Amino acid sequence: MRGQIWYVAFLIGLMCIIRFSLSAIGYADPHWLMEQLGIHISSNVQTPYVVRAWAIRDIVIAALVAAANKSTIKTLLLACIVIDTTDIISAHLSGAAGLFNTAETWSLKLAAIAALVPEVMALVLLTVRKTQEQIDTHKKQIETSETVI
Repeated sequence: MRGQIWYVAFLIGLMCIIRFSLSAIGYADPHWLMEQLGIHISSNVQTPYVVRAWAIRDIVIAALVAAANKSTIKTLLLACIVIDTTDIISAHLSGAAGLFNTAETWSLKLAAIAALVPEVMALVLLTVRKTQEQIDTHKKQIETSETVI
């Protein structure tokens, strides 16, 4: 996240805050987070363990993204997008299999979507910015070669 233009840093920071805060709560008190997401432990006795496994994964990802530099941020954002997309698909499939009711399924999907949206926006902005920088560099090279001739 270091060395980014302010609006890209804001989006990445927002994603890190969402990912880290939900994860820290989930790791510290999985039962409480499950209640907030509408997931009942009586029907999902293994879920607290899964919540903690998910939480530590997301804490590490948020820390890596927050500490990333310009050369690694796009790769990490792409990894986050893949992870959150698979989280959405997993929540959908779990709901379709009857493991969660509709409200629980949407609660899980929305938690992943909350991180996914700023990740995608940041990656798009970084890609557009990089492309624009390459175009500008190419134009300057053409102008310089025309001036020499």
